Amino acid sequence: MSDNSINASPVEDNHSTDLDNKEDIIYNARPVATNSIDEKTKPTSGDADSVDSETAGLTADTHALDTALKLVTRTLDITDDPTQSPFTFRSFILGLGLSTFGAVLAEIFYFKPQTVNVNSIFLIIIAYCLGEATTLIPRAGAIGRFLNPGPFSQKEHVFIVIMANSAAVCALGTEQLAAQALYYDEEPNGASAIFMLLSSQCIGYGLLGMMRKMFVYPTKFVWPLTLPLASLFQSMHLDKTLAKKRLKIFWIICVCIMVWELIPEYIMPWTVGISIFCLANQNSALFTYLFGGANGDEGLGFLGWCMDWQYITTDCLVLPMNTLLNQLFGYFICVALTIGAYYGNVWRAKDFPFMAQDLFKLYDNGTTTVYDQTQILDSDNVVDDAKLEAYGLPWFATSNAMSMLVMNMAITAAVVHVFLWNWNDLKFMFTWMTPSGVKEKFNSVNWKFWTKSERVEVFPGTEGDPHFAAMQAYKETPAWWYHAILFISIIIGLICCYQQRTQLPWWAFLIAVAISWFLSLVYACIYGITGFYYQPVTAIQMIGAYMVPKKPVANMMFTLYGSNSLVQALLMLSDLKLAYIVKSQRDVLLSVEGTSLWSGQNVQSYNAQAIAWGGAADKIFGRDGEYWQVPMGLFYGIFVPIPFYVIHKLWPKLRADYVNTFIILNWLGWLSVGINTSLLPYFMFGIFTQGYLRKYKAVLFAKWHLTTVAAIAGGTSIIVFILTFAVSGGAGVSRPFPEWWGNSLSGNVDHCKYTNGE
Repeated sequence: MSDNSINASPVEDNHSTDLDNKEDIIYNARPVATNSIDEKTKPTSGDADSVDSETAGLTADTHALDTALKLVTRTLDITDDPTQSPFTFRSFILGLGLSTFGAVLAEIFYFKPQTVNVNSIFLIIIAYCLGEATTLIPRAGAIGRFLNPGPFSQKEHVFIVIMANSAAVCALGTEQLAAQALYYDEEPNGASAIFMLLSSQCIGYGLLGMMRKMFVYPTKFVWPLTLPLASLFQSMHLDKTLAKKRLKIFWIICVCIMVWELIPEYIMPWTVGISIFCLANQNSALFTYLFGGANGDEGLGFLGWCMDWQYITTDCLVLPMNTLLNQLFGYFICVALTIGAYYGNVWRAKDFPFMAQDLFKLYDNGTTTVYDQTQILDSDNVVDDAKLEAYGLPWFATSNAMSMLVMNMAITAAVVHVFLWNWNDLKFMFTWMTPSGVKEKFNSVNWKFWTKSERVEVFPGTEGDPHFAAMQAYKETPAWWYHAILFISIIIGLICCYQQRTQLPWWAFLIAVAISWFLSLVYACIYGITGFYYQPVTAIQMIGAYMVPKKPVANMMFTLYGSNSLVQALLMLSDLKLAYIVKSQRDVLLSVEGTSLWSGQNVQSYNAQAIAWGGAADKIFGRDGEYWQVPMGLFYGIFVPIPFYVIHKLWPKLRADYVNTFIILNWLGWLSVGINTSLLPYFMFGIFTQGYLRKYKAVLFAKWHLTTVAAIAGGTSIIVFILTFAVSGGAGVSRPFPEWWGNSLSGNVDHCKYTNGE
């Protein structure tokens, strides 16, 4: 590898194969060729010089974890018992219990100033503790054996966590229901709301049935955020002695984090965003916009330091180095772009708040107020042209409009990026359209369906992969299951659209599903390699605006089925990869997937864009509109990845293939909302972990990294859950900590100048 490569060259060790010379596909934003894995790369069960079974073969002076293939074959065991079943009474009960807990926690996090997710590693640890606790139940009699069927198995564990994981994600349908209740005085009946949520989720599960073989089987799609989970599962069940040590460390760190989080979350919120610059100058709006960021929509948080893991998150500790570096590059450009646009008065930026998700009305005298959408809607929540003409067009805060522009660019950049770098991975999806593809499909059909087919499927990209070989012991989930889920969910979704009088026609609904399928291909390709994706809400809303104009509720429904289904497909593909690695039956997955404290910024943004796109897109974003550049972002984004592709082809040593324009463009609009002081520690902790610990302290990294990540995430999640109901108003009564210097209740908690939305 070249000297200017992001990855250090591997040092030869006793496991060296030709894989050692391959680039790290976790770090790389494009796929690399998959070679056969010979016997020397298979994981060993023990070694005289090893620290423990997980770190067998690793020594302190080797870069044993410098490639994804080594990580898969050396630290992930392929031992399996196909006769073992995950379906037990305790697995169902624990799965349902953790699903409920995860769902509640996800909703709490969703209405925070900075949206965060429930950590999967935390769910793994909690599920393990509860599962092991059930083994203490006496196995006397039939009831005892029913409650405690024996040792808590890895497959039960995976079953529980996948069930909880599927519930611990806030569905976009929640945003839809909240917006209808808050802004349109519409509340669908309970049954209709439930069926709408189920259909929007399950359409994604049906869509993945057409993609699972392409993005789960090939070794090159490592799904970086899944590998740590698989490693953690195996370390808990294949080495009980080590698991006990890890749990002890886990609870020590977890309790310490819980105690610490009381400070930023309740006692001293100043630690959410420590800004030396704001303390030095408390009278400058520029300092607030650039360095402030401890309050929601305060500023960019540049060079601020956050000590609250709720906002830092543990994602930085597990994301690949290449992903982090692309994010960092986008972050620096975003800071310069946002400040430059505001003080350059782009789109009359100085007339509106520096950061905001609302729509605004601009009066002739230059004053602004929040846009009153009721002034332009008729009784059916359709935009009335006469009322719109009389009241005037809405405006965006410039930071919000810039974010929409660059994220539109990211959508088409992602498509071009994938077709340039990953066409070989996608093209077989379209071979059925060719005569040879139709012939091959015809010949592959087992016309004697009453007999067992002897045909063995050979799938490209899996040659020599021991995990793929091990999974051949399991029966593949029939494709018609996925197709049936997709068909039934589409029917239910259509019924909900008409029953709720959303005014979304059937043909537009089907187009939304088709868009979701196409973007799922692109996003799965990127997410499966880099571990990063971003929900393309703005682009979907824009397309919906041209499909069904002047109907904001219809636009929100179009977005729900065009965007949320995509996310669900990605998340279940990730779960399928997890089951693939830890050898859990595929049909299991199909059966279980079924202030500084609070903020409504997600719902505000969702509704504001629905009004703008769904209500008056032609006047706001059309050729003569103020924001005509925003939809043009889809056109601009086509050309962004091309120069880097050409540069790499002409001068490969420059490593232009490490540049992922999809990630960079998304991060150009990343700072337009929420609490932003978390990003300096986010990048510092992430680069230290992936750039130093993983490369130069491989044994330490392999043994304790995931335990630490789980403990930080777990302690944070538990204390946030407790504080939400104890003091933050989740139970109906708020009990704020008394005001003092470290807990400002009347201004910005970081003591930057309070601009009050100026």
